[in-house]
Amino acid sequence: MKDDTPDGGGQIKAVVPCAERAADAGYSLISQRVSPSYKKQAGKRGIEMSQTVTQKKTGGALGLDIRSGKVAKTGSTKRIQELNGLLHATRPSIDIQRARAFTKVYRETEGEPELLRRYKASAEMYRSFKPVIYDHERLAGWAAGKIRGAQICLDTHAHWIGDDLDALETRMYDPFVVPDEYKKELKEVHIPYWKDKTITALLIKQLPIDPDLVIGGVVGEVDIANYLNNCGSHFIADFPTLMEKGVRYYYETAQEQLNKLDLNVPESLDKRLFYIGISEVCLAIKQFAENYAAAASEKARRETDPVRKQELLDMEKVMRQVPWNPPRSFYEAIEMAWLVVMFQFMEGAGPSATHGRFDQYMYPFYRQGIADGTLTPELAMEFIEELYIKCTSNPWFVSTPRSHIVGGYYRYAHVDVGGLDKHGHDATNELSYLCLRAMRYVKTNAPTVSILLHQKTPDSLLYEACALAAEGMGHPSFFNCETLYDMLEGRAAGLHGKSPYTRRQILEYGGPIGCVEVGLAGHQFGHTEAGNVNIPECCNLVLFNGEKNGRLISIRTGDPTQLKTFEEFLAAVKAQIAHTIDICHIGLTVGEKIIAERFALPTFTMFCRDAVLRGKDVTQGGAYCNIGPSVQIMGLGTLIDSLAAIKKVVYEDKEATIADIRAAIEADFAGYEELRAKLRKAPKYGNNDDYADSIGIDLWEFCADEVRSHKTYLGHYADPGIKTVQANVGYGESTRATPDGRLAGSPFSDTMSASQQADIHGPVAAAMSYGKFDFSLFTNGTLLNMWVNRGELIEEDLERDDRAESLPPFGMPAVNTPEGTYVEPVYKPAGMRNLANLVRTMLNDMGIYHVQFNTVNKKTLLEAQKNPEKYPTLIVRVAGYSAYWTDLGVKTQNDIINRTEHNF
Repeated sequence: MKDDTPDGGGQIKAVVPCAERAADAGYSLISQRVSPSYKKQAGKRGIEMSQTVTQKKTGGALGLDIRSGKVAKTGSTKRIQELNGLLHATRPSIDIQRARAFTKVYRETEGEPELLRRYKASAEMYRSFKPVIYDHERLAGWAAGKIRGAQICLDTHAHWIGDDLDALETRMYDPFVVPDEYKKELKEVHIPYWKDKTITALLIKQLPIDPDLVIGGVVGEVDIANYLNNCGSHFIADFPTLMEKGVRYYYETAQEQLNKLDLNVPESLDKRLFYIGISEVCLAIKQFAENYAAAASEKARRETDPVRKQELLDMEKVMRQVPWNPPRSFYEAIEMAWLVVMFQFMEGAGPSATHGRFDQYMYPFYRQGIADGTLTPELAMEFIEELYIKCTSNPWFVSTPRSHIVGGYYRYAHVDVGGLDKHGHDATNELSYLCLRAMRYVKTNAPTVSILLHQKTPDSLLYEACALAAEGMGHPSFFNCETLYDMLEGRAAGLHGKSPYTRRQILEYGGPIGCVEVGLAGHQFGHTEAGNVNIPECCNLVLFNGEKNGRLISIRTGDPTQLKTFEEFLAAVKAQIAHTIDICHIGLTVGEKIIAERFALPTFTMFCRDAVLRGKDVTQGGAYCNIGPSVQIMGLGTLIDSLAAIKKVVYEDKEATIADIRAAIEADFAGYEELRAKLRKAPKYGNNDDYADSIGIDLWEFCADEVRSHKTYLGHYADPGIKTVQANVGYGESTRATPDGRLAGSPFSDTMSASQQADIHGPVAAAMSYGKFDFSLFTNGTLLNMWVNRGELIEEDLERDDRAESLPPFGMPAVNTPEGTYVEPVYKPAGMRNLANLVRTMLNDMGIYHVQFNTVNKKTLLEAQKNPEKYPTLIVRVAGYSAYWTDLGVKTQNDIINRTEHNF
C-alpha cells in the first residue's frame, strides 16, 4: 500500500475493503503468510517452517493413528474404561444435522424478522436431532449426534469450509472424517446458500479498513477471525436456576410476558417476536429430551442383559424429567449439567461452554443421595468420569489455519472446585476432591479442572490438586479466586460506575471460563476470545517506520535513528501498540454490530439470568453485564526482552545503533551473530530483575489502559487479556526477527510467561517477576505457564511400598476402585510440599491470578517426539488447555519443550 504521508507521522489511510475476498476471507495458509526471505533465512538456520500442504502426516492425524484401538482403557470402573476406549478408538468426524436444520428454516422463512428466523432454526435443530445411545453410557446426549462428532455451523463457517472440505481428512492439524455424501450435500446445497451470509462475509463488506489488517493474521499484527468464526461461546449458564426450576420455567416466563405485552408500545413488537421464538425453542428442547427417552425405552425393549436393560430404563426416566423439569437426584442433576453445556455447543460455533462451580450446585444432590442410600462416592465418581469423557468427545471444528493456533480439538470446558461461598466461607466439600480424583483416574484432556484457591482453602484440597498436577496432564489450573472476584467487580464498575453486583453474588457465581477469562454464571455475556494483538511486531514497526515487507501497515512514527533516548523509542512503540489496538477495535465493533443484527442465540439467552424477563437476546444486550469483545495481548515477554535489550545495548552501553538493530533484523541476524549474542545477554523478564520487569510493568499498565479506553457496541469497554493459546507459534511464523535476538518465524513468548529459556534463576525468581503486576487491570484474565521437573514430585523408579514418608491425608471420601486401572504414583513429600507452597505464595501472597504446570519430564517429551507410538495418551498443558501430545504439530511440541523446566 503506497502512502504519501510525511515520515514524521500521520494515520494509516483506509483502503477499499476487498469484497472479492469474501470466499476465503483472508484465510491464507499460515505458511504462506511468511515472507519468502524469512523462509530462506530460516532454512539456512535449520528452522522448520510449516508446510501445511506437503508435510507428511503429523499432528492430529498421527495422534489418531496411534491412539485408535491401541490405548490402555483408563477409568475407575469397567464401564468408564470401555467408554474411554471407545473415545480413543473413534476418529473425529463431521455431522450436518445443524446445517440441515438451519438451511431448511432459513429457506422457508425468507422475509421474516431475523431474530425469529434464528430462533426457529435453533428449535428445528433440537426437534430433528436423532438420538444416539452407545453401550455402557448412562449420560444421554452427544453435541453432534455421535461420539467425537463436530457440527458444521454454516452461518459462521461457510465462507471458508468450501476450500477446506476435501482436505479435512488429511490436514496436518485436527483432521476430521467427512463422509462423501456429506461433502456432496454441503457443496451442492448448504455452502452456496450460506457463503455470502456468514459474519466474516458480511464484515468484509462493511469494514471501513482493509480486511487484511484484521482478519486471519494476513498482515500479522491483528486477528479477529476467531471471534468472527465462533459466535456463541465463553459463557457460564445460570446453573442454580436451572437446577431449581428447569427449562419449563423459561417457557412459562415467556408465555406470561407475552400475554402481558401492550402492542401499542413500540418496543413490545420486538418483544413479541422474542417471546414467540423463545417459547418455540423451549418446547423443542422438551421434544429433544422426549426423543431420547423414547430411544432409551426402545433400546431397553431389545436389550437382553437385565442390568443394561435397567440402566436404559433409568435413562428413559431421567430424560423424561430433565431438562424440562428440575432434577431430583444426583443422576438427574449431572445429566442436566451435561445437557446445558451440550445445548450451547449445538447452537453456538464457539469453543467454550463451562460447567462453572460444579461442586457447589451439585453438592446438595450428592449429599441427598449419600443420605438416602441411592448414591455412593464410587457411583458419583463414575458419573463424573463419564462427564469428563463427554467433554473430551466434543471436538472444536476450526479452519485449517486456525487449527495451527488451537490444535488438539479442545473445546475449553471448565469444572471448577473450591472457592468461597456467598458468605465468604471456604466452600470445599467432598465433591471438590472427587472432581480432582476423577481426572486422575480417567485421564482425559478435558474438561479443565480448576481449583479456586484462597487463603482459607484447606491444605488437603491443595495437596489433592498438586497430586493431580504431578500426574503430568496439565490439570488442574490454579486460580486465585480473590483476585478473580476483584476483577469481576472492576469489570462491572467500569460499565456502571460502581459494581451492580453484591459481593455475595460475585462470591457465589464467579469463576473462570475459556482459558482463563473471568465469568459470572448467568449474569454476563460477551465474546472474551475476540481480537489478538501481536505486540512484538509493534517494536519492529517503529524500527521500520510503520512498514512490513515494503508495505505500510500502520502509522509512521518517524525515522527510528532520530529517536535519541530510550524514552523516545518506548513512546514510539506505545504509539504503534495504541494504533494496532485501534485497528483491532474497529474490526471488533463492526463484528459485534453484525452479530447483534444477524446471529441471535436463544439458548444462551435462556440460560442468562432474567434475559427472558427482559425480552432481549444476549447478543443485543440481554445480559446484566454485556462484556467484551476482548483484546488479547500476545508476546509480552518477547517485547519486554526486546526493549530491555535495546535500552541496554543501544542507549546505555552504546555497543550498537538503532540502524544496526534494524539491519540485523532485516537480515534475520545472518552476519550479525555477535550483535545477537549481546542482545541475548541483556537483562530478561522472569528473573526478578527490575531492569526488565520495570519495562514490563509499564507495558502492562499501558496496554490494559489502552484497551479499556475503547467503548464497545453494546456500551461496555473492551476487556484486556493476556493469553495466546498456540498463537505464539502460529503468529510467530509471520513475525520478523525481534531485538531480543529471537529469529524470524520462531515462536515468541507464550501467554504472560517469560520467553523460552529466559527465566534461568528458578521458579521463585520467575514468580517474583510475575507478582509485580496488577492483575485487576486485565479483566479478561491472564494465563501463566510454568514447568516443574516431574522428578521433583514423583519417584518414578520406586515401587509404591518403597515410599518412606506419607503426604498429609487428603480430605476426600474413601473410594474403592476394584475394577480400576489407576496405580497411584510414589510422591516425593518434600517436592509436593514445595509445589503447594509455591502455589500458595504465588496466588495467596503475591496476588497472581492464575498458574498452571507442565510436569512431564523434558526427556519424556523428547522421547515421545522420536517414538510417538509409545506415548499414545501422553497429555501436556499447551496454554489454557491440555492436549494429547501426538495431536500437536512439531513446532508446538518444540515450543513446549523449549520452555524452562524448573527445579526447586
